[in-house]
Amino acid sequence: MTPSPIRRIVAGLTTLLAFSACKEPQAPPNVGPGQIAFASDRTGQFDLYVMNANGTAIHRLTDQLAFDFWPSWSPDGSRIAFTSDRDSQTGSVNLEIYVMNADGTGVARVTSDTAQDDEPAWSPDGTRLAFRSDRDGKDEIYVVNVDGTGLVRLTADTASDVQPVWAPDGSKIAFVTTRDGNPEIYVMNADGTGVVNLSANPASDLGPAWSPDGTKLAFHSNRDGTFEIYVMNADGSGVVRLTNLSAPSELPSWSPDGSRIAFDSDAEIYVVRADGTGLARVTGTDAANYVPRWRP
Repeated sequence: MTPSPIRRIVAGLTTLLAFSACKEPQAPPNVGPGQIAFASDRTGQFDLYVMNANGTAIHRLTDQLAFDFWPSWSPDGSRIAFTSDRDSQTGSVNLEIYVMNADGTGVARVTSDTAQDDEPAWSPDGTRLAFRSDRDGKDEIYVVNVDGTGLVRLTADTASDVQPVWAPDGSKIAFVTTRDGNPEIYVMNADGTGVVNLSANPASDLGPAWSPDGTKLAFHSNRDGTFEIYVMNADGSGVVRLTNLSAPSELPSWSPDGSRIAFDSDAEIYVVRADGTGLARVTGTDAANYVPRWRP
């Protein structure tokens, strides 16, 4: 059976993360300054939230009878792009891309198509969004202006191309594709040319995230069994495993200074230093918390 778009997003290309019914509260860890946006179902539906990086001062940004997911900060931290089904017709699920101010106001719809559009990522100049869509019959990477104009398709392959993310200098886009038979992390020029396989591993490699200086990519992989967080150089060399948790870990996001990485595991948000030390859990609820994204 083909999973619903919402279940597919929550699961990513991995498996749905089981979460514990009881999470012990903890003192705020010392993980540095900054804020993290994330998706949570703590009110019974998936909405977007923002919190301090240490898990304090949690603030709800969206409050719709809808599925709001996959936050992505604009480069200046003033806006957030996200996925939502809030404009779906009764009896159907239609995921679209939206943007809003960092405080949750000023929501504007970017895409408008009967297909499923999700996984937005801002360009470094703040003018465009890369995203995944199946509007041409299969998962491909597209780019659109933030105002919804200028739609361009970047990939055209029989495989599934998902999870795009722009390099900090805007010259390249990393993404996940199954064109080699399993999920791999590829990179291409920002116009879709020059496609190169970076991860080249028989396991599943997903969730690419550029370091702020563009020299490294964090990602999650099951190459050692359970999905864990890894870092590699921007050319695919020097792969280093950062985590060793009992539950799958996924979707890393770098802190603005490049010193730490946020990710979700066991439906909670964690932060770890870029060298794999100093692991800290920053959420602790009975809810599911996914897709942490550090504010630039």
